[in-house]
Amino acid sequence: MIRSYLNFVTPHKISETLFVPPGVEKETVNLTEVCPVEGFLLGQVWWNAQVTHYYNTRHGRLCHFVIPQYNIHGNHRIGSSKVLPYYTTPSSCLNDSYPFELYIYHGSFGYFSFYEEPTGTYCANDKTGYIVSRRFGTYDINGPSLAEDTASTDYRKSYWYGVTGALWVVYRGLVLRRSFIICKRYARRCSDIGVKLRRKEAVVFVHEQLRLTAHGATKLHRVALLYFLIEGLMGDLFLLIASNGFLSKIQYVSLGYNLSGLLLVAFEIIESTNWLQERTRVIVKRLLFCYESSLLGEIVGAAVQQPFLSELNGSRALKMSNNVNLVVSHYVWSIVGHCIFVFAVIGFIIFIRYVWWKHRTWSVFYAPCCVDTALGNRNKMTMLGGYHHYDGELYYKPEALRSFGLLKMEEEDGLECLVPRKLHWFAVPRNDLIVIGTVSGDLVKH
Repeated sequence: MIRSYLNFVTPHKISETLFVPPGVEKETVNLTEVCPVEGFLLGQVWWNAQVTHYYNTRHGRLCHFVIPQYNIHGNHRIGSSKVLPYYTTPSSCLNDSYPFELYIYHGSFGYFSFYEEPTGTYCANDKTGYIVSRRFGTYDINGPSLAEDTASTDYRKSYWYGVTGALWVVYRGLVLRRSFIICKRYARRCSDIGVKLRRKEAVVFVHEQLRLTAHGATKLHRVALLYFLIEGLMGDLFLLIASNGFLSKIQYVSLGYNLSGLLLVAFEIIESTNWLQERTRVIVKRLLFCYESSLLGEIVGAAVQQPFLSELNGSRALKMSNNVNLVVSHYVWSIVGHCIFVFAVIGFIIFIRYVWWKHRTWSVFYAPCCVDTALGNRNKMTMLGGYHHYDGELYYKPEALRSFGLLKMEEEDGLECLVPRKLHWFAVPRNDLIVIGTVSGDLVKH
């Protein structure tokens, strides 16, 4: 995370050969003949590109292109003499490859854009540029200004990203510190009372402590976190095109994990409004936010996202969508394009065959559970394997209670209470237990 931040925050300078000098006019005559590129293969994914105009400069012809559904803009230049193809180029392009250079600006959610300057070769056979990334950065530009940008010879940087990115890195670091202290204390307490935690229980407990919001967070807190998560997700999407091989698979897993965090905070905002009935709330939470389906979804997503994204970019609806882009604006169409991809990733995350196979019933998604009602939104996700289904209701197994750090405390008058830890923003007080319900037989009364 820190390395990505440093890569993006470092000032960048666009190559002189890709810069449009002042006074050079746009041209569109014979556009598809003089600028024949139809797409790029970058990060093992095919990206559609639509050329809108070109400039004739002393370094050659610069073609301005857009990838409409992602608010990506840039200039590319094709060399005049044949060269050996880049290592990512297929063998069919051995005798028809030309030098190919370009820069890319990817408009983000806030008022800045991610920058990348790849290099590679252009294949005349399939009208595709085969490129790999080499430089990164950010710049305070977006919207119409980004669409009309012709580059410059000055160093460029983004103050917006510099500040928000630094705040996000510091915040995530403090969350990791808080989580480490809580996990260490919980492990010591379990050891003192002779309770053995299995690996699965320990992993779930660690994930629960890594939640980004504290117990009792306000809607304003969650909205602010949602913005940071969206910007982080945009950065992940941009890094996808910069990764190759095994690193790209790791990046897709990271994308799935961060998307889960974004969905969690968005769902917490809805939960805090009390708009949902308890039955609806638990159905959504068990379906979208359970550890078993989330893990499988992230693994499956990492395996198939690259071919899926290539097919999506080459689809009829998106490949030549610049006309729609101009009508609704680059920014709005970019949100639509990103949402299509995000909803597809959500579909991979909701991987529920395992759950049905294990429980042999769909009622695990909607049956009532008094512990869930008492917990409310204090648990980050659910663990479907931790339920015991009996007589139309769900009960927590002892290992599930341990996974979520739930303790049973007995008062002097013999009353038994269910107590979790209260999660603070950064502080980790030793006396942080809170009562959320009383235990009566097999039931918890809220």
